[in-house]
Formats: sequence, structure tokens, C-alpha cells
Amino acid sequence: MLRDPIVWLFGLSVALLAAGVLGVFFSTRRDRERERSGTAPVTELGTQLIRFHELQAEIKQLHAEGDRVRAERDELQSVLSRLSALLETAPPAGGSRRRRKASRVSQPAIPGVSGPVIETTFTGEAPMGDKARLLRDADEAFGELRESIDGLADDEMRRVWLGSWGVREILIHISGWHDEMIPALGRVAKGEEAYPAGAYDDFDAWNARFVEQKTGVKTADVVAELEASHRAFVAAAAAVPERFFAPGAAAVSPFEGAGAGHYREHLTQIRRWRGGAAVA
Repeated sequence: MLRDPIVWLFGLSVALLAAGVLGVFFSTRRDRERERSGTAPVTELGTQLIRFHELQAEIKQLHAEGDRVRAERDELQSVLSRLSALLETAPPAGGSRRRRKASRVSQPAIPGVSGPVIETTFTGEAPMGDKARLLRDADEAFGELRESIDGLADDEMRRVWLGSWGVREILIHISGWHDEMIPALGRVAKGEEAYPAGAYDDFDAWNARFVEQKTGVKTADVVAELEASHRAFVAAAAAVPERFFAPGAAAVSPFEGAGAGHYREHLTQIRRWRGGAAVA
């Protein structure tokens, strides 16, 4: 209770008033006794009256101070209430951030990887540069690709349903394009061409070569190599300066063509196959 300044000031004022009243009472009683004895100290009585008025003035000042403290306390409580309301309505930091509306972007595919045009959907978050957005989109699309093959047994991974391919061959050729585009991104970072013109025109031959090189590799190892090659591919892109990720710049086509666009092309096929739909 003593920690409350208003209660403390009120108690002090009461104590001072009581002390003043008692002082006047005892002084008056003493003076009356002296009057009866013929020695009334008029001057001392006047002094006590003056002191009594001084005590009254001090008590009024204490009450005024108490009113001021009370007003400041009320104002502080009002400020704290407004602050609490603002904190409750503010957007959370870190993990649950508000996203901007998704936008659709069409990026030309790398010849030999994903066909003529791959349409990729990604969500942006302000402020975020082109490079950061593309890197995040690649990781999100890769997560979707991994989810599309979750729960498949080894015989299902090897089952042929896309021409002469199954899920196993799809994953192998994605890793193969990672391995090709990692040095290509390194060349872009140095201001060079990603790869010579026409280098990947015969993409069927490249795809066949990737699959042939992994003949006899266990399916579990194919998946592990896919994850490792994705990490290396994104790391290579992260080392490329931001300016090469502007729309139409040198890093966009190799990164999108072997990354998010490529992942979503094939995860869509895998989902359709697992759902029982025919896939051409």
C-alpha cells in the first residue's frame, strides 16, 4: 500500500493535520492553566496559531500534489492501453508474415530442359529483390516436388508411365540439369555467357545421357542426389550478383529453366499420374 504515492500523500496529510490539532489542543490547555495562574503567554498562543495555519497550507499543497500524481497516473494508464491495442493489431514479426497477392510470370525454358515455355507462379513479399524472390520460389517448388513423390515405393518409382520414363528417370534428369547449370551460373557471375549458343539444342540426347549415367543406382540414392544437387544449384545462384536476376537478365533463364519452372512441370505430371489421369 505504501508504494502508492496517492495513498502515501493522503496518509501524510492526515498525520500532519492530526499533529497540528493536537499541538494547538495541548498548547491551549497549557495556556489556560497559565491564565489561571496569571502567566498567560499571549505571544506563544499567537505562534501556535500561525503554525496551525502553516500546517493547513501544507496540507492543501499535499492534496494538490496528490491530484497531480493521480492525473499523471491516469494519463499513463491511458497511454499503456493505447499501446496495448496497437500491439494487438500490428502484423507479427518473423514466421507469419503477410504475403502480397500472387503474380504469374512466364519464363522461357532452357532448350532441352522443359520445352518451349514454362509458366511459373510465385508469391512475392515486399520488400524483396528479383534474386531473393527467385531463390525462394525455387526452394518452395522443390518442396512441392518432394511432396509429390512422398510415399512411393521403389517399384512405383521405377514404373514406366511417361514414354519410357517413370518417377526415377524424372528425378535423375532434374539432377543432371542441376549439374549442367551450376557451372553455367558461375560463368554468368563472372560476366560471361551462361553456355555457348546451341550447346543444349539436342535436349533429348542430354536427357538420355543423364539417365544412362545413373543405370544401376538405387532409387534412394537417386533421391539423395536430387536433394544434394538442388542445394548446390541454389547455392550457385545465390553467389551470382543481384543485377543478373533482373527480368530478362543472364541468370534468369538457366536458373528458372532448371529450377522452379522445371520442378513444377514434372511435379504436375507426377500428381496427375498418381491421381489416375493419363499423362502424355
